[in-house]
Amino acid sequence: MEPDIDEDAIDDWSMRAWGEAPVEIFPWSSIDQRHEVLLKYSNMVVVARLVEKDTGDFSTELQVIIRINEWSPGSVQANRLTDGSIKVRFRRQSMTLSAMLKAPDALSSMLEEWLMGMRGEPDRERDRFKRLKAMKRQRDAVSRMLDQASVEKLAETYEQIESKLSDSENSLAGSIADE
Repeated sequence: MEPDIDEDAIDDWSMRAWGEAPVEIFPWSSIDQRHEVLLKYSNMVVVARLVEKDTGDFSTELQVIIRINEWSPGSVQANRLTDGSIKVRFRRQSMTLSAMLKAPDALSSMLEEWLMGMRGEPDRERDRFKRLKAMKRQRDAVSRMLDQASVEKLAETYEQIESKLSDSENSLAGSIADE
């Protein structure tokens, strides 16, 4: 069940707090007047616990801010605690989200996916280039392994060993016969 959160009020809070509306809002939970949301902006991701005032406005109780220029892949961590809640960590910031049926890995994956999407075209191009280079290295390695495991070379080596064995047998047979 998706929490009932007023996205217009979150947009208003966001404009006051960050000067821009979020590109995407993912409501995590809404209990009483506390709302936990994941917000995607143009240059950062915010995990926030907002408290709804009587006026309908929000104020920040706690938040984890992940700016794209401070983030590196894998640096967002989410772990389930013994009480079922999920602790989100980024560098020295952390906050605990309400217990949900969603896996902590799904949470961190979604945040990382959002951040990867923000990286921009140059990094994606560089990632493609790295993947292409890695694939070429892997292809070359497989080619070398196939050459090493070539049936022709094995047959050749087998014939050489067979020849050496028969020579050894003949010399042994000759030395035994001489005795």
